[in-house]
Amino acid sequence: MNLTRRSNFLTIALFLFAFISLGRTAHAQIQQDTTHWNDEDIYTEEKTSPSFFSVGGGAIGAYFKPNFTSFNANVVQPFVGQNISEHVWMIGGQGFITIPWVKNLRLGGMGMSGSSDCGCGTAVIDSVNTVGRLVDYEIGYGALTIDYVLPLRTGRFHIVPGIALGYGSVNLYLQQAANRISFDVNEFNHNSPYITHTYTSHFFLYMPQLQFEYAPLGYLMFRLTAGYQGTSMGTWTVDRSVGLGDTSPLGSINGSGFIASLGLFLGLFQ
Repeated sequence: MNLTRRSNFLTIALFLFAFISLGRTAHAQIQQDTTHWNDEDIYTEEKTSPSFFSVGGGAIGAYFKPNFTSFNANVVQPFVGQNISEHVWMIGGQGFITIPWVKNLRLGGMGMSGSSDCGCGTAVIDSVNTVGRLVDYEIGYGALTIDYVLPLRTGRFHIVPGIALGYGSVNLYLQQAANRISFDVNEFNHNSPYITHTYTSHFFLYMPQLQFEYAPLGYLMFRLTAGYQGTSMGTWTVDRSVGLGDTSPLGSINGSGFIASLGLFLGLFQ
């Protein structure tokens, strides 16, 4: 009888031990089932690049540094006796919008113009008339801008490489004149010491640039830009449309050079 009881007790103990072990095994199998965890990992830990939207417009002020070596040697020095400074202050504006079809791609339009002048020359005509001389370099253009906002996680600060493609002109304004007593259209019928000419060449603009933008508010953005303003010049004319024969003294004058600008924009920046 004791042997039977011991046998039954041993049987029950073995059954309970097997049941507990099976439960632990089943529990371990459930913990190792990572299907649900993998799904969460896909949706919660996948790192996607941020997207940006911006639409706005504003004003731009720029410092442009052209190469005036040929201009000074062939035009400015012979006319006024000194060089013109190799810098042009420019001002303009730009508007832009992020397009929905390509992520972080932004299109816009801009216009810029500026001038640098030297009004420090005089000349004596016919040993009687003293006239003042002025030289003015003017540049202006309109352009399409194509920008790509780099998908960096930098908060409200964005780095934006881009390019501007457009069309514009360089004008050289040369004036020799003095104060007149009165208006007299008949002076065009005589040899006059008062002469003013504007020499013009149009160009195709290509301007790669790197822009650093900061939007402290959702409707306000500041921009610092550095780039190279490249120009492919056309033929030179004088006084709007009059042709010129030999323009070799003007051949190396263009609108190319380093440019840096600051901009202030209002709009929606996200």
